[in-house]
Order: sequence, then structure tokens, then C-alpha cells
Amino acid sequence: MIDTVCLLIPKEKLTVLDLSSYGVPKWDLHSKTDQYDKFVKNPSRRDLESGLYFPRLTGYKRKYYGQEANVRIEFSVPKLIYLNNLDELQDVDFPEVVKTLKDRLQTMGIVLKESDIEDASVSSIHFSKNIQIDDGYTASHLISEMNKVDLRKSFDFAKTRFMNDGQSLYAHTTAHQMVIYDKMADLTKNKKRAIDKDQTQYQRNLLSGLTKNNELNEVLRFEIRLNHKQKMNKVIESFGYSKNPTFKDVFSEELSKRVVNDYWQKLIKERSLGLFSVSLSIKDILRTLFLADKSLKPKQAIYLLGLFQLARDENGMRQLRTIIAKHSHDRTWYRIAKDMREASELITENKLRDWVTQIDNKLTDYKPYKVQKYEK
Repeated sequence: MIDTVCLLIPKEKLTVLDLSSYGVPKWDLHSKTDQYDKFVKNPSRRDLESGLYFPRLTGYKRKYYGQEANVRIEFSVPKLIYLNNLDELQDVDFPEVVKTLKDRLQTMGIVLKESDIEDASVSSIHFSKNIQIDDGYTASHLISEMNKVDLRKSFDFAKTRFMNDGQSLYAHTTAHQMVIYDKMADLTKNKKRAIDKDQTQYQRNLLSGLTKNNELNEVLRFEIRLNHKQKMNKVIESFGYSKNPTFKDVFSEELSKRVVNDYWQKLIKERSLGLFSVSLSIKDILRTLFLADKSLKPKQAIYLLGLFQLARDENGMRQLRTIIAKHSHDRTWYRIAKDMREASELITENKLRDWVTQIDNKLTDYKPYKVQKYEK
């Protein structure tokens, strides 16, 4: 479903209450420019001590007539309802989300109609999915296998990182990010090292509760972060949705499913080039090549076999590319990568590893993950 979302509300639709006598802080001046003054309103100590989850607000005082004046409301949608983002929401939860957000804003001194929340413009959104891994696999092992894929030239990702002792894979530009990480391991990390840096006290205590009840699962978390509105519009328009969506438009299991699946397929699976195939002996792979393409010459078959084995070794395609780049031009690598795709298609047809099939199936079913015994 979705996790973090940023809503933009026209300033004139808000009623700001002065609740300072009740311990509710006023807006704080954050910064000033020639164009505007930036103010922030974060949860008070009293809000945080209540154990509830509150949004973060940013407002701008424009210095020139005619400039848009919006208030930015940023929050994790599942944390608003469940106090954690292991539990996932469904479409039917939207009215409760809107009502809860309205109540939390009022506690912070902001009065806003539910209809204005529903129709609020979205400036950025994080689509997410928690996948329970079965059959003895661990999330960290799956991430280490995915790390063998060469991501650097995929989409427009400029940087990729393998972090937290192999427990997370992070590919990003300023416009969008894809993060895949071990969700259970992330619960144990401090704010500086955790991927999720906005954990509630309930979420921090969740791991110990699951451990005591022997319900600790291996959970692989996907997050697709569309941080710029232009990128968000481009992605959702590719699936037939209208640009400049409202909150009720993006609160959609179907849209989330399409976005997460698209990044998984195009960025990871399709670029695996055979890395995710079942383990076969070298001679079995050679036989498979001849069976798959009866016109294949022995010299070409052995060349394709060698590429396939090199791609699977140690750090996979990224390391292979680094070695080859020192002795050739980029166009040589692109020819080799094309040959690698040919080998992959011949070798791996209907022979994907079990864990890849698990992810495929669970991203197709897209059933919400629930920590059923630990509700708010």
C-alpha cells in the first residue's frame, strides 16, 4: 500500500487555533529567503508522550502577491492508524485515515474539513510492500543476491548502496528512490542507522513482543519513493492514472501494486540476467543451452556459459562490469550484457529460484501484511 505521503493544502482552507495556553506550541520560524519565510509545526512533547502518531507541518509566508500559499502535511499513513508500518492498510481504511488525520491536526491546533483532506494535492508519495519470506530463506540472503544485479544504469538511478551489513539495498536519485531492506533487522537499529528514521515507541517495542511470542518472521520490505511531483506524475500516468492526483486518488491498493511490481520487474528481475536461476552444474547448464537452441555452436555455447558463471560469481554483474571497464569501452560492455541476456533467457526459462517465485506470487496477490496480535 502506501507509507509516507505529503499533502498540500491551500492556506485559506485551514483554521489555525491558538492553543498555547494548553501547551500546544506555535509555528516555529525555520528559515527565511527573499521569496518567503518558512515555518514548521511538529508534534509537541505532550503529543509524543501520548503514544499517538502525529504529522509534521510546514507552512510558507510568501512575500509577493499572487504566489501560492500551501501548508505541507507529511505523515506515515499506516503509523497514523497502527502506530507502525509493518501492518498494512487497505482501500476500505481510507475514511478512518481521513478522520484520524483530521483529529490529530485539531490536537495540534489546525482545523481542516475531511473533504479538503480527501481532495488535497499530493506532492510526493512512498509506495511500500512488506513480504513475509518463507521456506527457510532470510531477508538478508535475498538482498545479497539482488545486490549482484547491476543497477547503476537502470532507469536513471545514479547511485546504489549496499548498507547495514547487507541488510538493505538502496538505489536513488533526487527524483525517486527504491529501497529494499530487512524490516525486522531495521527495528533493532538506532535512528542514525535505521532506514525507517521515524519509528514510534510502539514500533520499537514491536520486535520484542513478536520475539516473546515466537512469531518473528523474515520480512522483506520494498519502498518506492517518488519524491518529486514531476516523477510521481510520470510514473502514475504510465499506468493510465491522471497526473496531479489527490489523496483519495493515490490511496489505492491497485496503484501501489502496479508501481511496486513495475520497479521489481524492470529494475531487479529483468536485469538479473540469470542470477536468480536454480543451481545447476556447469555441464547441466551447457546441456541446457544446446537443448534450448539447437543451432548453437559449441564455441558460442561455451562463451555464453562463461558469461553466465561470471555473472553469478561473488558480486555478480557489478563486479564483472568494473573489471571489464578497465580494458574496454562502454559499447563493449553493452554487447556483453546483450549476450548475457541471451544466455539468461536460454538457461533460466521456467527455472527461477523458489524465493524469486515467492516474491512474484506475493506481489501478484498483494495481500496486506498484518501483525494481527498487536493492534493499537
